[in-house]
Amino acid sequence: MKTLSRVENIMFKALTSRFRSLGNQRGQSLSVPVFDGALKPNDVLEEAEVLVEKEGLEDLAVDCDGRIFAACGSEVFEVSMTGDLSLIIRLEKSITALCVLPGRRLVVGLGDRVVIAPGSTEEVVLTDAKGKAFTAITALSSCPDGILLICDASDKHSYPDWAWDLMSKNHEGRLLQYDTRSHEINVLAPGLAYAFGALQHSDNSILVSESWDHQVSRVGDRGKTQGVIEHLSGYPCRLSNAADGGFWLSVFATRTQLIEFVLQEDDYRREMMQTIDPKHWVSPAFSSGRDYLEPLQGGAVKTMGILKPWAPPRSYGLVIRYNANMIAQYAFHSRVGGCHHGISATAEIGDTLFVLSKGAGRILKLSSHSGEAN
Repeated sequence: MKTLSRVENIMFKALTSRFRSLGNQRGQSLSVPVFDGALKPNDVLEEAEVLVEKEGLEDLAVDCDGRIFAACGSEVFEVSMTGDLSLIIRLEKSITALCVLPGRRLVVGLGDRVVIAPGSTEEVVLTDAKGKAFTAITALSSCPDGILLICDASDKHSYPDWAWDLMSKNHEGRLLQYDTRSHEINVLAPGLAYAFGALQHSDNSILVSESWDHQVSRVGDRGKTQGVIEHLSGYPCRLSNAADGGFWLSVFATRTQLIEFVLQEDDYRREMMQTIDPKHWVSPAFSSGRDYLEPLQGGAVKTMGILKPWAPPRSYGLVIRYNANMIAQYAFHSRVGGCHHGISATAEIGDTLFVLSKGAGRILKLSSHSGEAN
């Protein structure tokens, strides 16, 4: 079948969004879904055991033997159940994504390239798909049949410049598929709103996180995508398998009415981007509260140095557990005043869940059933 072109896919999604917004004069609501039901706030992530603390932690992966690996800066470590780190490989660039293929072959994303079995005689380097170079490799996922899913989130901004991509309203991400046997690479879905996670679901469908559209989409025929988990309260990123055919969804930051407002006010947004350091923008963040120049530092959100409980979060920690029917079961939180924010990856081994807080530079260890009683 012919795959939808990038422009056709963007037009399809734009028309769908337009029909949904009929009756709204601005074309988009400033309302943000609240945490309720299965997403009821708690302090599970904030109170979790800190297994590893190391600056630069980015991604997690598990091999077929249940060994867990972590990408940190330009290095990959094997992580023991007691938190000891064993260096596996050191590369020349910062690692932006990590996974393990069948046969225990390590795969790393290095921003503008993907390297399979780095440092070995079987090393394979991927730099483009269908003649278009990679720009921002954000996530990798291994499928049982030897297929590697690759998220190239943007065509303009590198992974460290993700905030530029959001504030530029760019929707040019791609989900790619690489066959490790035939060495063929194809574009599964173009025109994505920042592809930041992918997974072959238990029903064999392919899921992809679209961060800027606040949803997880299913990839259908001809590259057309359909939201199956929509209107999330935050920006979804990487997905990982759960024991019963479900999955864990990492949410690296939450939405706020203020950020939604800034995204609609084009003049303000453009001037902000031209005149202010990106780390001080009114935008989501993996962590916050460390710089007095950050937005929202005044008495409206703090009194005597204490953050008010109703203060809008600039950063947040959230992991959501979905079952095989893609229904949210429960969630783990690190709330506004917490420190385990910017959740970028998870890995489940038995009854234990490992959670990577990029904002805190920590790997957390907790029971995967901690939320069932909440």
